[in-house]
Amino acid sequence: MKIRKIAAALAVVIFLGEIIAPLTTTVVHAEEDVEKIVVDQTLSFDNDMENGVMDFSSIKKNSDLQVVDFELENPNICERSIETQYSVDMAQALSDNESVNDNPNSAYLINLGEQLNGTVSAELEQRWYAFSVDKKTKFTAAMAMDDAVDFDLYLFKFNESESTLELVGGSAVVGNGESELAMCMLDAGTYFMGIEAESGFGSYSVFTYSGVNDDKEMNDSPDTASSYKYNTEMRGTIDSPFDTDFYKFTIGTNDILEFTFNSPSGYDYQALLFDGSSFYNIDSGNYRLEEGTYYIVVRSNTITCSDNEYYKIKIHKFKMADDSDAVFMWYVPDKSLVFQFDGDRTNFYVNGNPIDFTFSKQINSGGNIYMNLYKTSDQNVVLFERESVQVMGELPTFIDIRAPFSSSGALVITVFNTQWIVNSYSSEYSGFESNVATLIIDSGTGKVLDVMTPHPIYDEGVVLRWTRRSGVTSNYNHDPLD
Repeated sequence: MKIRKIAAALAVVIFLGEIIAPLTTTVVHAEEDVEKIVVDQTLSFDNDMENGVMDFSSIKKNSDLQVVDFELENPNICERSIETQYSVDMAQALSDNESVNDNPNSAYLINLGEQLNGTVSAELEQRWYAFSVDKKTKFTAAMAMDDAVDFDLYLFKFNESESTLELVGGSAVVGNGESELAMCMLDAGTYFMGIEAESGFGSYSVFTYSGVNDDKEMNDSPDTASSYKYNTEMRGTIDSPFDTDFYKFTIGTNDILEFTFNSPSGYDYQALLFDGSSFYNIDSGNYRLEEGTYYIVVRSNTITCSDNEYYKIKIHKFKMADDSDAVFMWYVPDKSLVFQFDGDRTNFYVNGNPIDFTFSKQINSGGNIYMNLYKTSDQNVVLFERESVQVMGELPTFIDIRAPFSSSGALVITVFNTQWIVNSYSSEYSGFESNVATLIIDSGTGKVLDVMTPHPIYDEGVVLRWTRRSGVTSNYNHDPLD
């Protein structure tokens, strides 16, 4: 009867969030049993449960994804280079846009965002444009030309101290009619863009773009991808029809990916999934992907884009077992901690890990104390309020342990019809046995870390300190008689 009083007191203290060490030490020579529990409350699925965590039937796997025929732009291909060294007289340059702009000193002054149309009347002739940026800017220039000509595009930065031009980028693809695409980040300064007729002469069009509002640029390829910050909303802009933003993330064992994408109103932006070899359609929803590295890719389906309008993406990642029957659970609001089980109450998981209900521990100091938890054939877990009252145990919850050991987000559950034994052959602890035990389980492995109660060591003076995770809830009615 004495142990029963201790368990009752512990139940009250647990509700307050911390066990307080008693003022006196008590030696335990006892064996406790509660009447064997017959599990008569089963769990049945209903549609409202899906609102608790997710619609399980909607979870997509790699095999459900649809391949997209998308080819990534390949900017800054320079199969030729320009060797000429240029000097600029800024007093002469940029004076007007009336003269033929066939050298840097007669460059036309432009603003990024303009479409430039021009002609070259002779092979190897040049056309020049100049612009300034007052802060870090993403520069994009795409040039189309007549099918029978081969023009190159070069970008230079003006060196004020030496009045010279330094080559910083460009595109020079060999072949008639091949379009050019240059894309790079620019520091504040003055820049000159030169177009040279490598072969033939005729007309061209250059489309220029600037981006200043997305500090993650340039993230236009897998190699330059932004690292995604899980469970946070990230936003970006599409500053040109050629802008493709990459966000890198990894998928581990038992990970569920909850993806959300919002395109700004009036823009036809699209999110894709890239696995390193293929692009796939990805819509807002839930995914169980194979382990590995992936990228969310955002692009515009049309030429309409804006550096002032933001898209938003969110990758919420949490862990669940790949068991289609385990649809019942207790969880915290952000789903970083999930206790999961099936309606037959036979399979139990925490963060996707099967729970191992066995435990053994030996304490050498104080007389070689041996502790063992054995899983019995009819053992089960307290899942309903009535069972919790009957065995004076805990409904499932999550805690952060501070002492005498540390564990973040541990699962606490009570098992009944179990076998929990404490013995010692060289101390006063001997013959303690209970068929009810409240367990502390590592949410990262599913292994039992310790037994919370009944526990002679904690009952006698060692303080177990923890705080409860707030907001723990279930997606089923655990008090059906309420």
